[in-house]
Amino acid sequence: MTHYIGVDIAGASNTWFTSLTPTDDGLSIAVSPHIAALTEIITFVDDHDVVAACIDAQLTIAPSDNTGFRSADTELRSLLPNEFQNWVASINSLMAVPVRGRLLADSITASVATIIETHPRASLYFGTPEELQNSIANYKGGPNAAECTRRLWDDWSARYRIDGELVTITDGSLDSIICATVAYLCHTSPAQLYRLRHNAPARVGHGPFYVLSPAARPKQGM
Repeated sequence: MTHYIGVDIAGASNTWFTSLTPTDDGLSIAVSPHIAALTEIITFVDDHDVVAACIDAQLTIAPSDNTGFRSADTELRSLLPNEFQNWVASINSLMAVPVRGRLLADSITASVATIIETHPRASLYFGTPEELQNSIANYKGGPNAAECTRRLWDDWSARYRIDGELVTITDGSLDSIICATVAYLCHTSPAQLYRLRHNAPARVGHGPFYVLSPAARPKQGM
């Protein structure tokens, strides 16, 4: 069974992991989103046929990135409305997240052919219609966060034909699903993605960095 995994990196007590597998008419949740240690994810990769992993963490860095914002981050901010540009944080402000993300990427690189980075919230923004913009703005701890997450999941799962239930209704759970979907699209429909380029010399790490294509954002009611 082929797996596409998604990992929403945070601290040890809030890193979310899931896996999607392809079916005849879409995707199926093979591993329900749950909080996982990096060692659990590495063991899963070693024991299963994982062809692509998508991680929500900055996976590249360069000595010249003095502010912590890579050229890819600056480009992504420019694609978002002004009120949402603060979704894109600098490496300097996230402390352990980039370290844990690159540690995971380094640990699975011998087993996974494709390791990419994404920004789940930006991908949600580009991948869902305008009427869900309020839900995207509030699913991370805003008013009625659980209800917002449920609305976003209902739209995303229908749009990408994902079979299964989001058992735990949290932003981390949904974000890991978004990551896994981007991993799948990278292999099966790369035209739906937009590549954000880290152009600094002497950059190191893993990538590239993809989000859903802004040009393909669904129109209202679609």
